[in-house]
Amino acid sequence: MTRTMSPDPETCDHARALCSPVALAFVRIAMACRGVTEAQARQIYLDYINRVQPDHASVALD
Repeated sequence: MTRTMSPDPETCDHARALCSPVALAFVRIAMACRGVTEAQARQIYLDYINRVQPDHASVALD
């Protein structure tokens, strides 16, 4: 068996983080509830697990 080596360890970490059943469920729910694309939903999940703070200018207040 051959092991694939990624030149960028961050890419490998993202792939590993997004392959769990919980991550896939999060992505599907975000797509359904927020009406975003799969790529956007994956980025939302990655931002969440990396604890990225939202941009206050883009957050809509009720």
